[in-house]
Amino acid sequence: MLRRGKFACSSKRTFFLFRTIYFPIAFYMQKLHTFFVLLCLTLSVQAQTFYEVNYTDSDGEEFLGLMIYYDDENCKMRLISSSSMEEGLVFESQYVNMVEEKESEEDVGMMTYYPIEKKFPIFVWFWQEDDASDLSEKPYVTYNIKKIKEYTETEYFREISLGDMTEDYIAQFYGENEPEYKMLLNGINLVKLQGGAHRDIEVTVDDPIFTNPGTGSYEGENVAPGEGGNTLDLNGSNESVLHLIVVANTNVSDIGTACEKDMVNLSSEFGGIARVLGMKYDLKTIKGDSYSKENLAQLIRNFNPNKNDVVVFVYTGHGFRFDDQQDYYPNMDLCPTNYDDPTKNYVAVSDVYKELVAKGARLSLVFSDCCNNEIGETTPLINTSTLFSRSNNNYDIKKLERLFVDASGSLIATAASPGEVSWCGVNGGFFTLSLLESLRAHISALATNLPDWETLVSDALTAATAKSQNNANTKAQHGMKMIRIN
Repeated sequence: MLRRGKFACSSKRTFFLFRTIYFPIAFYMQKLHTFFVLLCLTLSVQAQTFYEVNYTDSDGEEFLGLMIYYDDENCKMRLISSSSMEEGLVFESQYVNMVEEKESEEDVGMMTYYPIEKKFPIFVWFWQEDDASDLSEKPYVTYNIKKIKEYTETEYFREISLGDMTEDYIAQFYGENEPEYKMLLNGINLVKLQGGAHRDIEVTVDDPIFTNPGTGSYEGENVAPGEGGNTLDLNGSNESVLHLIVVANTNVSDIGTACEKDMVNLSSEFGGIARVLGMKYDLKTIKGDSYSKENLAQLIRNFNPNKNDVVVFVYTGHGFRFDDQQDYYPNMDLCPTNYDDPTKNYVAVSDVYKELVAKGARLSLVFSDCCNNEIGETTPLINTSTLFSRSNNNYDIKKLERLFVDASGSLIATAASPGEVSWCGVNGGFFTLSLLESLRAHISALATNLPDWETLVSDALTAATAKSQNNANTKAQHGMKMIRIN
């Protein structure tokens, strides 16, 4: 059961006051650059993940909040307390995320969610080097970011799904005449009708897709790709196969942990999508000791999808371009070690796109999360974190079918334009995270528009740019795409 504490209500309420802000703002903090974010977002368009928070302020009053999260730049929270409930009041503020590295030896990073409404709490997470736990620890809450002694730990901050909610629960935060109330209620009914409360889009690391020795498994066996396969019949009701090919430079010393995180996130997401749609799932990975130009060439040479299959190719690692390169898309640096020459161990992303499209699958999607600047210029791993969730149970299966069953054609998209770098943190690449966030938003049970790949990828590229702009230690990246999908 979802905890509601003393704020639980047994009947619908009508609220009379909403403190809501929906306009562009400028925000400045020490060590962070000034930026503007347009916050004209509605629940029906952007709602993605929900978090419930409980804390007690310095006066001893207990608060319960429902945070509605789309990505690190776009989220808002409804907040109630025991006294506000007695008066029939609920409060709302937009939140924006900012990340910075700290000079302290104990804490090297800080993620902060700032409210636009100053009377709302600020949520702060600290993490240490190589700590990708993000939400494994409860955040601190404060009303003054500069007064560290006034920081108090929240009682809990946890993700909840539409399938866990009830009409009485959302009536604590929304009046029954509000459009959001009706949309949430419709979403709850849809998710429960689909069985979404027990059918997450998630494949855990214990799933056999990670340990099958067919193509270089997650456990790290050095098995040549293309021999055997990782095809699983997750439901078996759909004749098509969802092929996921991930090439990840997990052994490299600087960004290897981010590449491995990308691989796990992608494998989990697309494996879950295949399960929900009743498609067979074929995972092929080139990583670790099997990471090489030769193994990628062999994999593509031996790859033979059927005409109704879906192929998703993702590269996460270092990338570069030559001074006289005419191709706008980057080259994948496939050097097995730091002692190898990238000019002799690379493959152009656009060449992979052409070869996979020529295989004749119904839908071919090629993504690359890598730099697109001069050879030899690399970027370090950024100490950053995110509220990104590992599971997704707020989806609408009809929207999933529109993207993966009804669509045909191809697309290519990359994280950075010529001359730019592509940033990543301990939670993965900015573009890969943004792509998964955008996918979840477009298939949400609350989304009112039908999804399409053009808008989905455009939103992902925009979100990745925002992530890089809102981090004090990075420069903006602007990705590119070409989409030919019906």
